[in-house]
Amino acid sequence: MNSGKEIFLAIGALLLICVLWSWGLGQLWLFDWDEINFAEIAREMHLTGNLLQPTINYLPFHEKPPLFAWMQWLSYRALGVNEFAARFPNILCGAATLSFLAYYGRRRGIGYWWAAFYAGSLLPALYFRSGIIDPWFNLFILLAVVRLFSPGPVSLPTILLSGLLLGLAILTKGPVAALIVGLVALGLLLRRRGKSWYAYLLVGLLSLLPAALWLTALWQEDGGYFVRAFFEYQWRLFTKEDAGHGGFFGYHVVVLLIGCFPAALFALPALVDSRKYGSPTDRGMRMLFWVTLILFSIVSTKIVHYSSLCYFPLTWFAARWTAAAGPHTLFPQRLLVGLRSVWGLYLFAALLIAVAGWTMAYWLPLVTDSELASRLEMPVSWPWYTILPTLIVASLLLVDAYLKPPRRSRAALHLLAMFLFCLVALPVFAPRIQQYTQGAAVEFYRSFAGQDVLLGTCRYKSYTPLFYGAVTQEQGGRTREQTFYDAIPHPLYFSSPLRLTEKARGDVPDAELLYQRGGFSFFRRPVPPPAVNGPAN
Repeated sequence: MNSGKEIFLAIGALLLICVLWSWGLGQLWLFDWDEINFAEIAREMHLTGNLLQPTINYLPFHEKPPLFAWMQWLSYRALGVNEFAARFPNILCGAATLSFLAYYGRRRGIGYWWAAFYAGSLLPALYFRSGIIDPWFNLFILLAVVRLFSPGPVSLPTILLSGLLLGLAILTKGPVAALIVGLVALGLLLRRRGKSWYAYLLVGLLSLLPAALWLTALWQEDGGYFVRAFFEYQWRLFTKEDAGHGGFFGYHVVVLLIGCFPAALFALPALVDSRKYGSPTDRGMRMLFWVTLILFSIVSTKIVHYSSLCYFPLTWFAARWTAAAGPHTLFPQRLLVGLRSVWGLYLFAALLIAVAGWTMAYWLPLVTDSELASRLEMPVSWPWYTILPTLIVASLLLVDAYLKPPRRSRAALHLLAMFLFCLVALPVFAPRIQQYTQGAAVEFYRSFAGQDVLLGTCRYKSYTPLFYGAVTQEQGGRTREQTFYDAIPHPLYFSSPLRLTEKARGDVPDAELLYQRGGFSFFRRPVPPPAVNGPAN
């Protein structure tokens, strides 16, 4: 095949993948917390025109830098403020990522396998259909660090480009990017003592420039309040467990095995065999994997996407091991057992979800937890096609068992199956599950969009009122104490978890309970009557 035709077909395949990734995203609500959090920051930028300081409820938000919010802000300007626009920057990130993986893989003799394993593994593919920061954060880090893997001296253009890309990563999610790349660079220096350490130091110093410009501009506005709060949060996140985001030490090992599947199983032989797979890129990718995995296993806060940078080295080694096989090389039996076992978990989960939806009328009366029962009583239809994800996995296992394909063919078969599984399972399962988890809250707050009311939550954290209630700057900008306890200009509508209804009543004694639905209690706090002065003495 000539190169022109090959490029044309690759571009066509990339565009098709992006179109398929876009399918159904506009009908899928943003997930609480992270997706709505980031989308709301960009929405408030869109309304206020203040691009310098991220805000939530029009109050300073110290947890994340603004680069991803700027991307979403541009998307809102082009596509309007909606779910698809909030996720569109990551569709573009997916196109950029797969293009680079294909280009880099072709130059190092593994063809399109690296891009194929990334597009055909569960969480890597799903992240490009999300509205979270990590896809761009990870891509910037990869582009910055991969240029440092070469054994020769680091050139000035490499220093400048790597420093700029690392700076963009810092401006996307924070200083953890510099920590990761710094640890990788230190590991490379220890392995290759002749490497010029000052080149890595220059990369690090240059990477501080984008964030420094942003923080300096902020410092001039508020005298350093935002900067201090930002770094205090980063340290607290590293040393203390964030509310609702704890886990055991091996949490990310399980996440990678199940979530970065099937790449994780295909990667294991090459990941542990440093003799056979010991090229400069292999050594760098291995260093990147272990630094990321160990670092976020130590971090007290455990969130699924914290280890998502490991997807790049895992899919790299999966591609290396697959590309090294001959056309008739068999798949090792010990890995085949693991491969089919994990697929069995997916089969069981997909079947369980579908069957539970179909038979809910029969087993729902047996649920004793009142909040769970209230959620499951939401009107959700479960048509016949909710069995499709199960059929995809079952068909894969049958074809795989019957054909017993060699390593490369088996890789292609499993990647295609996972791609189709993600393509179908997300629009089939996610909207229905969302109805149970957040449907009542989204409907409640949406009903107040454009009205002169205040919105909030009690006894739980959520960004749903802000985004789906379309809170304006006039409605926002109040602290919790001001909203729930002080005199208010408009009535306050809020929700609490059903199980905490009585505690919410105690917290806000002048509120009235409106109704209970979908695992929530919904309240109204009226505008307090004006104080009546007593007669003068």
